[in-house]
Amino acid sequence: MTKRYRDERGQFTMSVEQIAKETAAEAARYYQIGGIYLNTENGKEYVYISTDEVLGHFQSFDGFNLFIPVESMGTFLPDVASEGMGLTFVE
Repeated sequence: MTKRYRDERGQFTMSVEQIAKETAAEAARYYQIGGIYLNTENGKEYVYISTDEVLGHFQSFDGFNLFIPVESMGTFLPDVASEGMGLTFVE
């Protein structure tokens, strides 16, 4: 998969903070409460169960939890995240 915000060597073309700002609106649409997302790092599916506007809380079906700062969620989009770090929509 071609990754956004990267050069031909796969290096970021801007800071992670800038990428987070650039992708914030997209992440807000992509990550929806009740949605199921595959964590490519560990192969588990997680349900996005809540947010308190600071942290997004994802929980796997076997009880594992992921807490991601809402302001950084865009960096976990599949075509933005580093290999193995994305959260891909399942259903």
